[in-house]
Amino acid sequence: MKKERKKETQTGNFPWQKVLIIAVGVVFAVMFVFQYAMTSGMLQYLRGVRANDTVTLDFTLKDEMGQPILTTDQSLYTAASQQRVWVFLTSPLTLRAGYIGNPAFMGVNSENLIASRLGNPTVRFGLLGQELDQLDVGVIGMKAGDTKTIRFNFTDPLTVTMKNYEFNAMGMNFTTIAVGDPVPLGFSETPMAQGLEGANSTPTNAVLRIATVTNKTADSIELFYGYPSADITVREFK
Repeated sequence: MKKERKKETQTGNFPWQKVLIIAVGVVFAVMFVFQYAMTSGMLQYLRGVRANDTVTLDFTLKDEMGQPILTTDQSLYTAASQQRVWVFLTSPLTLRAGYIGNPAFMGVNSENLIASRLGNPTVRFGLLGQELDQLDVGVIGMKAGDTKTIRFNFTDPLTVTMKNYEFNAMGMNFTTIAVGDPVPLGFSETPMAQGLEGANSTPTNAVLRIATVTNKTADSIELFYGYPSADITVREFK
């Protein structure tokens, strides 16, 4: 009869030293990858936006009816331009996360289909400081590719009341204008007319916003130039 040989375990010959070296190498590789990720653009996929990060946004400002007014979305702009006059296309917005204290308004270069046909390829559209402050805060915690709707809360009424003759002097028609109609409204740091002795024909930091008629009487009109919300998407941050 053949004797069965018992299999002997050779634990004493197991290459523990080699395994330990390999394991240490893997740990260092993982640490290197993690360190690289945290010091490169990959960090935006590992963590959310923090205060003082520089953030690049795609965004769309919308009016009370949910219609786009200012957008970075080319396809949305093209579609809206076929139905509405007052929609503008602009570039992505760069801001500092968590920052509070933006100026009263900031102009961004934009284009408008009708303005382009009239020979004005670039229009300075005005973003309010209150809008920018809330966008700055709203991006905290978002990651690259995240989307969110920011609903603005304004501390000022953002309304302008004009007499009928003042409204007509803007080139508008007081008689035909109705509640709910859009009205282009200009803002600047220095008014064009400065007293009776002289005038400043080139206003400083002039911007345009599209207001909405909210009230009309026999001899006056009220315009609201705020927008209730903005849809935002984080492109990148660092």
